[in-house]
Amino acid sequence: MRPHILRITQLALLLVGFGLRIYRLDFQELRGDEVFGYLFSLRPWGEIVSATLALQEPHPVASYFVEKGWLLGAGQSEFALRFASVWFSVLAIALLYRLARALQLDLSVATVALALMALSPYAIWHAQDARMYSMSLALTTASSWLAVAWLYADRRRGWLAAAYVIVSLLALHTHYFAAFVLVAHYLFMMGVGIWRRAWRRIVFPWLLIQGAVALLYAPWLLAAAETLTGYGGNGDSPGLIDASRRALLVLAAGESVHTNQQLSILWMAALLLLLGTLRLLRNRRQAAAAFLLLYLFVPLGATWLSAQQRPIFDERYLVAALPPCLLLMAAVLQPTLREEGRTYPALRLTSMVLLGALAVSGLFALNRYYTDPDYSKTRGWRELAVTLDKLSAGLPPDAVRIAQNFPDPTLWYYYTGPVDHVVLPPGPNDAAGAAETVAALRAEEVQRVLLPVQPASNWDDANLAGTALSEAYELLLERQIAGWPVAVYAAPAEDMNAVDTAWENGVQLAGFSVVPDELAPGGVLTVALQWQERNATLRGTEKVFVQLLGPDGGVVTQDDRPLAGNEAGAPRLYGLDLPDPLPPGAYRLIVGLYDPDREGVPRLLTQDGADHVELQTWEVGAPAP
Repeated sequence: MRPHILRITQLALLLVGFGLRIYRLDFQELRGDEVFGYLFSLRPWGEIVSATLALQEPHPVASYFVEKGWLLGAGQSEFALRFASVWFSVLAIALLYRLARALQLDLSVATVALALMALSPYAIWHAQDARMYSMSLALTTASSWLAVAWLYADRRRGWLAAAYVIVSLLALHTHYFAAFVLVAHYLFMMGVGIWRRAWRRIVFPWLLIQGAVALLYAPWLLAAAETLTGYGGNGDSPGLIDASRRALLVLAAGESVHTNQQLSILWMAALLLLLGTLRLLRNRRQAAAAFLLLYLFVPLGATWLSAQQRPIFDERYLVAALPPCLLLMAAVLQPTLREEGRTYPALRLTSMVLLGALAVSGLFALNRYYTDPDYSKTRGWRELAVTLDKLSAGLPPDAVRIAQNFPDPTLWYYYTGPVDHVVLPPGPNDAAGAAETVAALRAEEVQRVLLPVQPASNWDDANLAGTALSEAYELLLERQIAGWPVAVYAAPAEDMNAVDTAWENGVQLAGFSVVPDELAPGGVLTVALQWQERNATLRGTEKVFVQLLGPDGGVVTQDDRPLAGNEAGAPRLYGLDLPDPLPPGAYRLIVGLYDPDREGVPRLLTQDGADHVELQTWEVGAPAP
């Protein structure tokens, strides 16, 4: 291929990689980790360091510094938060090409590896994630390139060594697992120093370079020692076979591979790795093969071994192993040496078919990531935030609280309303703390608590939030919002409007209250009714209906609950879930009794002969354009 055509092809692949990473960058919602990083980066520069150590944050500070500096000029939108990861991911594509050429791999191999990285669903997933993983990918790839370039350099070795030390330190300050890549570099350099006599002269200089990295990193390592030894992990501890399967699958085709395709992708990826390794060995690229194998298996093996001590295995932590994996796969196209006048076109064709099939599988996985909710990061945070705003409408902000049964920071990126929030329980499975928090809410005269329920076995494994709230509040209703169960709790009614209405069976309605005063589209109306049943003749099956009637006289929303069991006369609460929108016109709130066990389910009549009592009316205007 002519040089200018090759350059155009490589530039086109970089642009394709950039386009795939920028496409729908802000379509999916932020994950909890992304928001945590964002909130962490909002701290002052020095506080980022001190908080990382004090809170035992399991990632170093470099990515938070980059994000903070970037956001100062770019803003705080989802697009802006993730764009820095896009930039590092595109940089990693170009660096992979440079690494391939430094390893003296053929132009075709380097270009195919560049294409595989540009199309990699795994790399794209992390490029659209506002975390440090793409930054770690770029820096460890750059460190690897500089190590190989230093090995083969005839001159400028001092510049390359200094660049290696700086880049490696940045990588270590981005993710602790970058150390595994540096271990692979060390083992390779020591190995070639023993293996090839001509390279023995590099051993001592290399030890000095690695020593410089270790010496400069040691102060941070000592400061963060408690974090490194005390972190409990946020993954799992799989067996070797399961870990190998998961690692190969994500490196080959990402995290959105359909179950039916996983086995075929695993076989293709394993075969390509084997063929690529054999092709390098047969074509006198033993050093390249050794480097890539160490670069691939040392980080993977070290991550797996670390997970045997604590649950820390996670596909995200394997990102540094992506470059050697893709290079070994692309190496199946390394030109074959002629032996006895023969070439191997069938093997080359098979290799190309395998690479093509793997690339197509990756594109299908990428499409699922873009479009299929089952593989999406999105959890409905945006809709939840809007709904919480509506559920608190009409009440003073200090009369409402949003309770989280897990301290996920994502909601506080999306919810920008005036209502404060509490974590309930305040600590992992802290029942006593949950009770104290609810008691404090009642003391602060909080009238309504909104509880979006999040599965959190490590924080609230026994519904402590709901149990504690039920002791002091009454559950009005539950609403499903984009997969979120949102429970609305209301405080017992205190100020009641007097009313004197009696039914023919002797039941009396002595008082009522309605909160809030206005109808809020998409909100909740709390209706408190005070019943007197002592002198009533009841069958025990009577029920109360509370209905909101719209401008056409039809039922807009209602709440039905049993009448029996309130001899003490305490007010009972009813929750009316208001639709959105509310058509303009007159609305009436009515209440009545009926008996579902009687034939025809008749309404019971008042002593005045009416089948309901009107409590309140509203006039809803047309919405503003």
